[in-house]
Amino acid sequence: MKLVVKREPFTAALSAAAAVVPLRGARPSLKNALLVGDADGNLEIQATDMEVGLRYKLKAESIQSAASLCLPCITLSGLLKECTEEVVTLETNGPKGVLTVGRDRFEVIGQESSDFPEVPAMAEGAALTVPAAELAKMIDRTIFAAAREQGRYAINGVYMQCKDKLLEIVATDGRRLAFCKKKLKSGSIEEGIIIPIKMMQEIRKLCDNVASGEDLQIAVKGRSVLVQGGAVTLSSLVVEGIFPKYQQVIPKDNDKEVNVKRDVLMHALRKAVFLTSEETKTVQLTFSPGTCLVESRSPDKGQAAVTVEVEYNGAQIGIGFNPQYLQDALKVLGTDTVRIELKDGARPGVVREGQDYLYVLMPVNPRE
Repeated sequence: MKLVVKREPFTAALSAAAAVVPLRGARPSLKNALLVGDADGNLEIQATDMEVGLRYKLKAESIQSAASLCLPCITLSGLLKECTEEVVTLETNGPKGVLTVGRDRFEVIGQESSDFPEVPAMAEGAALTVPAAELAKMIDRTIFAAAREQGRYAINGVYMQCKDKLLEIVATDGRRLAFCKKKLKSGSIEEGIIIPIKMMQEIRKLCDNVASGEDLQIAVKGRSVLVQGGAVTLSSLVVEGIFPKYQQVIPKDNDKEVNVKRDVLMHALRKAVFLTSEETKTVQLTFSPGTCLVESRSPDKGQAAVTVEVEYNGAQIGIGFNPQYLQDALKVLGTDTVRIELKDGARPGVVREGQDYLYVLMPVNPRE
């Protein structure tokens, strides 16, 4: 195979593949990208770590004789990023790729393509069509709450379901839960799926890389989920297991409502965090009519008491939260004012934005 391709789109495709390939601890073939070219000038780059797969299509300037070859993805991507010439010529010589870029020539040792694992192609008939910008916002508002600990299985991923054109995305680590929903024009995923965190991270990148206003296509194929946007198709096995019944976790009887400026509360939390420790990673929020007292203390650092103004007219109520968990939610909200719903100091609080987003946060006892 001999192909001529513009360097910038070729490098972009290889960079996307490099984000998928494993860095260590995998069989050598998985560190390669599979390059497949046909006589019509179509070039496809494939990569996988056996969890997430990627297919990236682009148009070459020319391809002589259809062929395929595996080349080390990160090496090739890094090399081309250092070049400035507009066009790259790649010729195959057995398991070797010979690149000519301007006056430079590089021989890169690869492998025959026969050992490269199959990367799923997009299924016929996508289950969902979602605006990329909307999906990006939903991922940002949920993924941080997913569990990262080994052995958590079903919650080491993000849950997605779409019934009656209502898309729901949920993540939890057992101490907090982030829930986001969006009404779609069509489509359904009746059997909810759990998507691995790495796949969700790659989908989030894809949202930014497609053209403005473009949609993503999401399909379920057996035990795999596939997402297509522009020239890129991502695939992943779904997480096996049963996701918690999240609707039962969302409090229904929180009868105390507090409204506070988001930036003001964030600033108060940042101050209080300086006087916490790893053993006492807690801030105590005491709400009284018109004010909230944000307190923290550490045996070896001291204590803090920061007062902020709030809109609240109920009886005094105190509740302890992990400050980082509360800050995580505040960072992704799009409104200036935050609504916090409470029942008492022993039950979960809810941070809510409009009708489409909420965040459930378990209280923490400062003495624990």
